[in-house]
Amino acid sequence: MGHESAIVSERWLSVDESALVQNSLDLMVQVNGKLRGKISVSASASNAEIETAALNDATVLKFIDGSPVKKVIVVAGKLVNIVI
Repeated sequence: MGHESAIVSERWLSVDESALVQNSLDLMVQVNGKLRGKISVSASASNAEIETAALNDATVLKFIDGSPVKKVIVVAGKLVNIVI
């Protein structure tokens, strides 16, 4: 086939570790267990920052509609559930 070496002796592909690092995360936001929105936060954001971002999202505010928030549950890297 015109090649000088056997395929068995060729190098395997290597993983570029820097390409696997995420700078931001997309988290789903639930209000009373129902999906109501999606927010994007920094990968290094704390739970307090994630909670603030979720409570200030315009779509989520529409579903909260001035009701008092009883509890906010943050599941790291996945979702935020707001109980009203």
